[in-house]
Amino acid sequence: MARTKPAEQRRADLLEAGRELFLAKGAAATSLDDITSRAGVSKGLFYLYFRSKDDLLTALQDQFSNELADRIRTATDPVADWPAKLDACVKTIFDSYQERDDLHEVLFRHGGHVSASHRATHALVLNAISDVFAGGKAAGVFDVEDPEATAVLCWASTHGFDPDFHGDAAPADARLIRAAADTRHAQIVPFGSDGVRNRQTRTSASAA
Repeated sequence: MARTKPAEQRRADLLEAGRELFLAKGAAATSLDDITSRAGVSKGLFYLYFRSKDDLLTALQDQFSNELADRIRTATDPVADWPAKLDACVKTIFDSYQERDDLHEVLFRHGGHVSASHRATHALVLNAISDVFAGGKAAGVFDVEDPEATAVLCWASTHGFDPDFHGDAAPADARLIRAAADTRHAQIVPFGSDGVRNRQTRTSASAA
């Protein structure tokens, strides 16, 4: 007798089938029949977990953002130095673009607009970035008036890390990372031990 898979595994199988097909064919060209066939389930079973193909796409967007937020916190939490913590945050976003560019492209560009239901998960990434700015401000290291708004602009600027943003004219990875560090440290000026802004302060990451 075949064992029935747990509900969480069934849902994970459907997500994985959708992810593979969206990457291979694009979201628009992938049908519900394609997804259920790849996952080895009936349409009736599919509807126990998702209302539609678009609902599954939103779930994949949520998964992507959750994983990015977790990666940011994993990279930044162990770092004690606040400027270095910010460098680690942005480097993590850079690495995510490099490693998962195809998936990001199909989920957030070809897949359609970010849904209202996804925005709460989207905010998890912003919160992870904002916490770095807020923590640095509270520690007296960052001169940031509005950590939340600064996080929005910081994340928006990292879209320049998208390999498709520049096409064939994209600068080398090392140049992008260095330019990002230069920009951050020019805008968020650390305070010296005497409480005076030290515009010469640079972290090892930006100077590397």
